[in-house]
This record gives sequence, C-alpha cells and structure tokens, in this order.
Amino acid sequence: MKLVLLKDVKHLGKVGEEVNVKGGFARNYLLPTKSALITSEANIEIINKMKDELMKKEQEARNAALNLKDKLANYKQTYKLQVKEDSDELFGSVTLQNITDQINLDGFEIEKKQINLPMGAIKELGTFRANISLHSEVSCDIEIIAERSEENQESS
Repeated sequence: MKLVLLKDVKHLGKVGEEVNVKGGFARNYLLPTKSALITSEANIEIINKMKDELMKKEQEARNAALNLKDKLANYKQTYKLQVKEDSDELFGSVTLQNITDQINLDGFEIEKKQINLPMGAIKELGTFRANISLHSEVSCDIEIIAERSEENQESS
C-alpha cells in the first residue's frame, strides 16, 4: 500500500516521503495515528503545500526531545525496599508504572509506553538501566537503584 508520510517514522522514512507498506501496518498504525495519508494526486498536493510546516513541527518536536534528554542526563531513581531474608530478592517489584509515577512526580512528562525496562520488572537489589524513547530519533537511559530499606538492615 502506497502512503505519503506526515511525520518522521522510525525505520520507515521522513516527512513527505512516499513509502510502500503492508496494508495492516497502514490501517492499524500509520493512518489512525495520522502519521501518513493514502497516496493520491490531491493528497500529494496538500502534503507539498504543508511539507515545510510539517518539517518545522517535526524539528521542534525533536529539539524538545533533545532538551528533555539533557535534563534527564544525570537523573536517578532510588527505591528503598524490603527484601527476603538471606537474599537480595525483593518483596514485590519495581515496575514500569512505579518508574513512570516517580518520573512524573519529579516534573517530567513521560508516558509509560515511552519507558523500556530491558530485563522486565526489577525483582532484586542492584542498579538497573531503563531506556526512555523521547522521539523517534532521540532516547536516553536513566538509572534505577533498588536498595535495602532501613528496617530490613536492622534485622539482618
């Protein structure tokens, strides 16, 4: 299916490019998210008129993501948690929702779907990395630290 992109799409193309994609990808993702339009003479004309504006918006979004990446450069989250006796295994876990809630409390606007924990939920003590996708071309890592809580240390 031939489409013309309205936004930069990672691994596909830039604003204004004509791309050929599978029907399902077009129907289920590109068209509903208004990332592309079906190729037709009228749509190509509209996009050519809007191309400069679309490119400017895309550049502004990218610059905003780069600014946020700079602010998140040394950002860390520390969780004081209870652990099982004689092990580093946590009671419960640190999940994407915990990380999202804390990062939003700290003044950053990040959605849960932007955060990736490569190892899944954190279930033991240690230092972990979470990758945050800020834009199709911009991402950064933050540090997540799981420490033993004070009550747990006294009983050990």
